[in-house]
Amino acid sequence: MGEQPLDRLLIATGATLARYRQRVAAAHGLSATALDLLAALSSEDGLPHRELAGRLGLTPATLTPVVDTRERAGDVRRERDTDDRRVVRVYLTESGRRRRETVADQVDRALRDVVPREDPAVRRYLGKVLAAVAGRLT
Repeated sequence: MGEQPLDRLLIATGATLARYRQRVAAAHGLSATALDLLAALSSEDGLPHRELAGRLGLTPATLTPVVDTRERAGDVRRERDTDDRRVVRVYLTESGRRRRETVADQVDRALRDVVPREDPAVRRYLGKVLAAVAGRLT
């Protein structure tokens, strides 16, 4: 493989992890976008549909069929905002929370099995790299 530039190493690592995460999600009946939806709601439940789409980097129209599918599966529910009936909020159900946790646990276990023991200094370094790139190159 040889010595690769840092940007190539980071891109290749991220792409490989993303492909694995997608395979695990698919094995549990989720698309990568659906998994991202469940993860976003597990961090902050009851987000307005429009805000949720923005956080996921999607248009509201693109997110709608994903929410439709996850609602039919019982993973999320929609509710009109009590203060502004034009706003639809999306909530994670217990089923959705369990499904997301199952996928996340499987991905975490696989990483623990294949990645060298985590070094807190490496985690801090990668966090700094991400912050620098996100802050200056986006």
